[in-house]
Amino acid sequence: YQLVGLLTSRLRTEDWFHLQPESASHRIARPLVITGMVRTGSTALHYLMGANPDMQHLQYWLALHPQPRPPRATWPAARDFQHAKIELDMMYAAGKSVLESIHFMTAEGPDEPGRLLGQGFSDDRFEVVNTVPTYSEWYANTVHRATYARHKRALQLVGSYEPEKRWLDKYPVHLRNLEAYLDTYPDACVIWTHRDPASVLPSYVSLCAHFRSLMEVTPDRPRIAREQLEVWARACDRGIELRRGREHQFHDVYFNDFMADPVGEVARIYQRFDQPFPAHVEAALRVWQEANPPGRFGTHDYERSDFGVPRAMVHERFAQYIARFPRSIEKRSAGE
Repeated sequence: YQLVGLLTSRLRTEDWFHLQPESASHRIARPLVITGMVRTGSTALHYLMGANPDMQHLQYWLALHPQPRPPRATWPAARDFQHAKIELDMMYAAGKSVLESIHFMTAEGPDEPGRLLGQGFSDDRFEVVNTVPTYSEWYANTVHRATYARHKRALQLVGSYEPEKRWLDKYPVHLRNLEAYLDTYPDACVIWTHRDPASVLPSYVSLCAHFRSLMEVTPDRPRIAREQLEVWARACDRGIELRRGREHQFHDVYFNDFMADPVGEVARIYQRFDQPFPAHVEAALRVWQEANPPGRFGTHDYERSDFGVPRAMVHERFAQYIARFPRSIEKRSAGE
């Protein structure tokens, strides 16, 4: 089902490329891209920044069905939008409501570009939902430049009616592919989110296990833990290496700072990367924040013991990352 869906989406996207060839000339200048380890608050940051009406981002339904983004008022009547809503309802029902609390999505809301990358069959979604060791080895040891060239072409298509609007992108997996991303978007403004790896990995292993439970009878949690520990440690080490000499293109967001003052953290991002922050944008962000308090869609309950890797071992493997970003392992104060 997943493969057929991706192939169908790829064919339809190719049709749109032929219908809108002029969109390939649209420049995507200094896109803001949120990346970093999984479960670091990046989704909440993405949704909050996605409330900015002066910027553009990839909506879930357009990630599923890439096409020029039509006027907002027309979305509810669009067949592709309706299909996206049905797919989300089915996915959350299959996930027994657990997936909704782990990673909430809406058809109209900001989405990660995994489906766009998946059109070229080079995305970590395949190893997240299935145990495919040969694919994982290939994926981890390949620089996916062609995949990111297609990613750019798809964003040009989606934003073709408003090419002047600055892009906001988000995907933790971009950190795993940062070389290809920066080759494709050499002036990208990278927002790197940080949190203690020993806190985020158990949550992510739980997420992977839930996705795999849709495909496999008994997901092997210890194996997932070992694999993801190495995957993300390598990504962080490589990210540090690629960042050298490009500090002006990076901004660090620590989980504790974001949780303490979400809108203030966005203001700092905008100041760093020359994005205007007028009163109407701040008001839009605060409206979204008030309507979406933490835990609105439930909490993600999991046992840290399921992870199977001691905290000290995690910190040892992430030694270079922690040395470079020591605030990532700071504990939140009692009042936060």
